[in-house]
Amino acid sequence: LGVESIVIGMSHRGRLNVLGNVVRKPLRQIFSEFTGGTKPVDEVGLYTGTGDVKYHLGTSYDRPTRGGNRIHLSLVANPSHLEAVDPVVVGKTRAKQYYSNDVD
Repeated sequence: LGVESIVIGMSHRGRLNVLGNVVRKPLRQIFSEFTGGTKPVDEVGLYTGTGDVKYHLGTSYDRPTRGGNRIHLSLVANPSHLEAVDPVVVGKTRAKQYYSNDVD
């Protein structure tokens, strides 16, 4: 089908499941964020908090397909005001189209 990128915006319910199982954010990283860490768990240094609820955070992942290609998945950060994620998804998607010269 030629899909190269998928941008996801969603509410809280099921978000941790999508982070860990669909977008493949490492579970160690998710648990680290719940204990106050915001850097990848393999980085050395102090961890600082974001001040936001941990399941509001987003991530991205290049997921391999059965055909040997890759699809870039992005789960955008979701603020407490749930409707605010929709224009962020639209804007990020439009920017990806613009910068990849996608005219469709």
